[in-house]
Amino acid sequence: MTTNETRREVMATAWGLFRADPARTFADALTGAWRWVKGAAARAAQNAAWAARMAGRTVVFGSMLQSPIRRRVGTGWDAYKAERVTVALGH
Repeated sequence: MTTNETRREVMATAWGLFRADPARTFADALTGAWRWVKGAAARAAQNAAWAARMAGRTVVFGSMLQSPIRRRVGTGWDAYKAERVTVALGH
């Protein structure tokens, strides 16, 4: 059964998709929004399973920002050390 809250979420998502891509039809955006909302439970289960597998481990996520130091130094151990020093000094 679909609740009004679910319908509001779908419509808000559809309008966001529709506004973000002028070439997209609203029907296509609405279809994608329903697919996204219906898949939320499956994504949540996948995230919970991943978190359970990672319990007790250290997870290191890559930086979403491209630092000037990394651009200059490159990749590998030297870049890691340079970024580590920058982070320590930035605190």
